[in-house]
Amino acid sequence: MYAFEESDTIDAGLDAVWQTVSDVPSWATWDPHVLECGFDGPFEPGSEGWTLSRIVSGRRGPFQVTKVEDKRSYTTRSPMPGGKMLIINTYRADGPGKVTVSRRVEVYGPFTPVFRLFWAKAFQGDTRATFKALEQEAQRRTAQTGSVR
Repeated sequence: MYAFEESDTIDAGLDAVWQTVSDVPSWATWDPHVLECGFDGPFEPGSEGWTLSRIVSGRRGPFQVTKVEDKRSYTTRSPMPGGKMLIINTYRADGPGKVTVSRRVEVYGPFTPVFRLFWAKAFQGDTRATFKALEQEAQRRTAQTGSVR
């Protein structure tokens, strides 16, 4: 197994952050990591989707939501050759208008060394860009409506 984790504190409200991340069809409009995406069903365990990533362009990567804790975390599982990748996203209010966001990526199976060699560094750097884009999108949604709803 190979794992890495990134965290940051962003300027946004927890409700706006959660609304943004749980709106999967919009990911490609704000997340620089996601070029295209699709999603079937509500944002709950068992729902499935796909992304076309900037890092691994040309291939749609399927994923399944495996766990959701409302306004706290969600986990996705993606198949990898002979294994899987889990992405665990967590959110914690850290004072008024501040949210600590974290992403842990775990890769399992024989494909792990290949992932680590070719994509891990770019994926980790992209995570930091995703946090910044999440901050901007959550702020935009709040400014657009005066609230997150």
